[in-house]
Amino acid sequence: MFLKLFFITLAIIALAFVGLGVQTFFSKKKSFPQTRISKNKEMRKRNIYCGETYQHRVDKGLDGKTGCGNCQ
Repeated sequence: MFLKLFFITLAIIALAFVGLGVQTFFSKKKSFPQTRISKNKEMRKRNIYCGETYQHRVDKGLDGKTGCGNCQ
């Protein structure tokens, strides 16, 4: 009984992976969506930066402040 349930579950998961692969392979975009903050145009429009870029902006005073809130 356990093996039968295990193989059915395994088959369903395999079909899900195959379905996702087929969708990605045959999509018209032919590229994965950009999820990195530094490369995403929508994030840049909203002035959302990764931690490293934000720290550089704070260090250079580009965020309108001279430093962190605790240092002033």
